[in-house]
Amino acid sequence: MKRINWYIIVQLLGPTLFITFALTGVIWLSQTLQFVEKLISGLPISTFLVLTALLLPGILKFTLMLGLFFGILFAFNKLYTESELIVMWSAGLSKWALCRPVLLTALVITIILYLFSFFLTPYGIRTVQELRVEWRDSLAAVVLREGVFNTLSKNVTVYIREKTRNGTLQGILVHDERDPEKPITYMAQEGAFIKTKEGPRFVMRNGNLQEVRKDEAKLSILYFNDYTLDVSQFEKQQSNNFVKADARYIGELLWPEDGLSEKQQNRIRSELHNRFSLPLYTFALALIALAGTMSGEFTRRGRGYKLFYAGSSGVLLLVLAIALFNLAEKSAVFIAPLYLLPIVASLCAAHLASGGKIPIIGRKHQTPSEDDIIAEGPST
Repeated sequence: MKRINWYIIVQLLGPTLFITFALTGVIWLSQTLQFVEKLISGLPISTFLVLTALLLPGILKFTLMLGLFFGILFAFNKLYTESELIVMWSAGLSKWALCRPVLLTALVITIILYLFSFFLTPYGIRTVQELRVEWRDSLAAVVLREGVFNTLSKNVTVYIREKTRNGTLQGILVHDERDPEKPITYMAQEGAFIKTKEGPRFVMRNGNLQEVRKDEAKLSILYFNDYTLDVSQFEKQQSNNFVKADARYIGELLWPEDGLSEKQQNRIRSELHNRFSLPLYTFALALIALAGTMSGEFTRRGRGYKLFYAGSSGVLLLVLAIALFNLAEKSAVFIAPLYLLPIVASLCAAHLASGGKIPIIGRKHQTPSEDDIIAEGPST
C-alpha cells in the first residue's frame, strides 16, 4: 500500500510542480515589471532580485492551489487512460485508497499555505513596501535619472548628465522658479544626494549660482566650491503610522490598534478571515479534480467533457471565493460563506467521486466485488 501511495504522489508531483512553476513565472514577471524602470535607473541587481523574491509567497498562495488542482486532473486522467487505475481497482484497491495520497498531498499544501499567509506573505509585502518607498517615492529615486529633466515640484527642475558607479552626479543643473520674481539657476560639475537627520540635502561642488531680479533686470552670479541645497520640502512624505491589512502579521490582525476608521477595521477583519479560509479551498479543489477523474464508468474514448466540467467547476469556485473576499470587506454577512463554500464544495465533490455513495472520507477499505469492479470500470 505504501508503494502505491508513493507511486501516486510521484505521478502527481510532476505536473503539479510544473503547472505551479509556469503560473508563478507568468504572474511573477507581470509583478516585476514595476521594478524594471528602477533597475535601468540604477537599482542594484541584488536589490531587484530580493524585491522580486519577496513577492513569491503572495503569488504561491494561489498558484500552488491551481497547480495541485490541474496536476490532479492531468495525473489521474493519465493513469485512467493508460488503464493503471483499472489495474489498481482490479487488485482490490478502493477509491478511498487511491484518493488518500492525493488528500495527504493537499494537507501538506494547506499547511504550507497557512505558513505563507501568516508569516512569509506579510513579511514580503511589508519589506517590498519599505523598499519601494525608498526607491520610487524618495527624492533620490527621481533625481538619479540621468539624461532627462526631472521635475521635483511645479517650479523646480533638475538635470543630471551622468551618474557614476560610486553615486556621484556629474553635469548638474537645477532651476528654481518658486519665487517668480527671483528665479535661481544652479550649475555644478558634480554633486550627490545625502541623507541627514534634518532631511535630504543636495551637495554640489565647483559651480555657480545665477539669480535674476526681474524688477531690477539684473543678473547676479555667485561662484562656489561647495554648496548645500535643502531639498527636504520636495520629498514625498509617507504616512507609516497605519500598516496595511495585507502587510500585517496575524497578531496585528487579531488585535489591531485603537483609533482606526471603520473602513480600516473592515479591511483588517476581511484580511484575517481571508487568511484563515483561503487554504481550505485546497481540499475542495482536490476533491473536485478527483470527482472529474474517478467518477463514472470506464471508457477508452476519453472523458474530456468530465475534465472540462471539473476544470470549470474549480475555476468557478475560485472566482466565487474572490468575490466573497471582496464582499466580506464591505459587510460581515459574507464572512460565514467564506468558510461554508469550500466545505459544501468538498462534500459535493466527495459524493460524486465516490459514485454517489458515502463520501470518500467516510468509506472503509474493502475489496470490491466483481459487480462493483465492472460498475466502476476496471474491465475493457
